[in-house]
Amino acid sequence: MCDMNIVYWIMVVCTIFVSGVMLWRLLQILFLFARRTKTSAKVRIVPDERLLKVTILVPAYNEAKVIRKTLGTLQEIEYPDDKLEILIINPKSTDNTSQIAHEIAQRSERNIKVIDATNGFDVHGKPRALNYALKYAGGEVVIIYDADSLVDKMAVKYLISAMVEDPILAMTFGTRKVLNPHGFFARLAYLESLSQQLLTETAPPKDGQNFLFSPGTNVAIRKSVIEKLGGWDDNALTEDFELSVRLHSHGYKIEYVPSAVSHEEVPEKVSVWLAQRTRWARGGWQVFLKMSMQMKDSLKAKKVKFINIIVFYKLLEFYSPLFGLVLEDSLFILGIMEILFFGGMGVGFALWLLFYIVLFLQLLACLVYNRELSIKNIMASFVLYFYYQLWLVITMKVIWLELARSENKWEKTKRFTSGE
Repeated sequence: MCDMNIVYWIMVVCTIFVSGVMLWRLLQILFLFARRTKTSAKVRIVPDERLLKVTILVPAYNEAKVIRKTLGTLQEIEYPDDKLEILIINPKSTDNTSQIAHEIAQRSERNIKVIDATNGFDVHGKPRALNYALKYAGGEVVIIYDADSLVDKMAVKYLISAMVEDPILAMTFGTRKVLNPHGFFARLAYLESLSQQLLTETAPPKDGQNFLFSPGTNVAIRKSVIEKLGGWDDNALTEDFELSVRLHSHGYKIEYVPSAVSHEEVPEKVSVWLAQRTRWARGGWQVFLKMSMQMKDSLKAKKVKFINIIVFYKLLEFYSPLFGLVLEDSLFILGIMEILFFGGMGVGFALWLLFYIVLFLQLLACLVYNRELSIKNIMASFVLYFYYQLWLVITMKVIWLELARSENKWEKTKRFTSGE
């Protein structure tokens, strides 16, 4: 009985700490409100003569459903023709992706090329396709867009202008908005994306350094930097996350450019969401293990860099919400038991309720900040906590896959929005 009391109060203390972290994140959002005007004033597009030469890379495996509309938006980008090329990487698609891409490339007035690759995309996926295309890229900067990305006309200019204004920037990335928040589940996925993007990617800098993790689309990186690092990791299931960690470990700077906007899909079905998030979670876990081994080797050699300690800490911070979710679920169950067996609300349920309210306020602040406040979004925010329970399913699935030493295979995400 004494041992159970100790465990209970440890959970209470941990929950108070987690709620404190949630409150701090809420304050970070309020901080963003305060500096919104200042940030907007800093956004400046440089004259065309100062813009860098750009190669846009679009991996497109079985993307016939969306590729036409994506290429349509890329052709409308405001950027000098002599400084822009667009490479569509088609790694043995089994639908008519190649036919559509070649047809558009032949008719287009922009410099669009289609690379028909045969490079094991079915196993290694996007990072292998990007590495294959890198040798064909003639730009000083490469920009990656997914095949479902609808790109705003000025997005590329914003990404590149930030690099021109700050030559030490190795990578810039922009805002990702959602194309299809129609069904209830898609709306929940959209709210998750919105809050994660705001809290993780736009947090205030620490000691002058932004420890940001880039997305896999609407992201620009200097070609010289990616070549120096040896390209993307072919075996990474989350090549964007892995590359961000590697950039930070080598002391490179990453910056978020909110004015550079693209639009993308979110899964509309639970099965598709589970497949996508399983790849994300397993890829993130592999990056964490890789970083842990590097830290272990550095400690043995007594050559630990301070930047590596910070990156490792940020990785731990990145996964802390999962720990908090397990804690809150435990308190929720204990709280229900308190109500059923003792006839009143105890400490457990009260703390769970505090966490739930802070989470809701956090989501509400995100909606207000992004000017996405609506009745549907507010109602969806009330149930997002329960949507997050699916991450526990993902975690158990990843543990099983790792224990079973399942093949490290890339799985393409199913598209829903027609690009016709």
